[in-house]
Amino acid sequence: MKQSQVKLLLSLDYELFFGNKSGSVEHCLLRPTRYLLNVVNRYNVKISLFVDAGFLIKLKQYSADFPLLAEQYAAIKKQLQSLSQQGHDIQLHIHPHWQDSYYSSKGWVINSKRYRLHDFCRQEQNEIVTSYKQELESCSEQKIFAFRAGGWCLQPFEDIRQSLENNNIWLDSTLFAEGRCDDPSRWFNFKDMPDKAWWNFKNDPLTEQLDGYFTELPISAVKTSPLFFWKLAFHKQFSSSKFSAFGDGQAIIHDKSYYIQRLSRTTCGPVSLDGSKAGQLDKALKEHKNKADPHAVFNVMGHPKSLTPYSLEKLNTFLQEHHELSSITYQDLHHLRNTAGKN
Repeated sequence: MKQSQVKLLLSLDYELFFGNKSGSVEHCLLRPTRYLLNVVNRYNVKISLFVDAGFLIKLKQYSADFPLLAEQYAAIKKQLQSLSQQGHDIQLHIHPHWQDSYYSSKGWVINSKRYRLHDFCRQEQNEIVTSYKQELESCSEQKIFAFRAGGWCLQPFEDIRQSLENNNIWLDSTLFAEGRCDDPSRWFNFKDMPDKAWWNFKNDPLTEQLDGYFTELPISAVKTSPLFFWKLAFHKQFSSSKFSAFGDGQAIIHDKSYYIQRLSRTTCGPVSLDGSKAGQLDKALKEHKNKADPHAVFNVMGHPKSLTPYSLEKLNTFLQEHHELSSITYQDLHHLRNTAGKN
């Protein structure tokens, strides 16, 4: 019996780390993206990159004084432009803390006090979205219309809505089922999002509005037991290099409740290519098929910086075994735009 096709969307956040050590362009961005391409190209699978455009702008800003940064800027643009030419997709990712961060001879000094786009006034928000999108347009041959909020910090959406609409950003792909973070500086709560493949909204992505300007295409989610996270902690401490991320930076440390929650009860998180989480791909696809409608997209996220030899091995096996998967990018989703929501 022939299996029905499943639309596969690989959407990765292309960014450095935001902790005390940002990591290098080569190990966090360029090299792991090349490794990923070596896998997906075998199966004619395309990737969509949500590019942290604020970092590109900062690189360009400091290029005149630091030749190394000029080289990094050129290398990133060359990779992104090449990807776009090959049919891969470039879309907008915003970590606005770059507005307050700076470069010194010792490296990047990250100031994440204003971590959320909401931490800026409306005029600043609009300037950020406009300039970031313009920067990405020089890296892509296709239109940029999709957005993923940095750190999933999308709420309250009404506060940032106008800056996105002003720049013709109409598709969001931030939400995932049961998503929640209680950290006051990086909070989000997607608990009450619609159980649908996609929907339209206006001021609140958790509330469907048939004439809404925006379309939400959520990231696929998977339930994870505490045992998985205990194993993950073990791998990080004692396992071989195949579980070590390619990225050489340090992530922002979460609130203690984040770790306690995951080590003590079943949680729901985004389906991801990052590290050991790639081992959940088969389980997540099965859950997707059991509950999703025929139009649902299996939207798998990740970060080049967090890929590992193990995760690429798992992805290769997954693509090799699932011939029912049909690769798409956000460029294949223009039909989701709500014509009733256009101005």
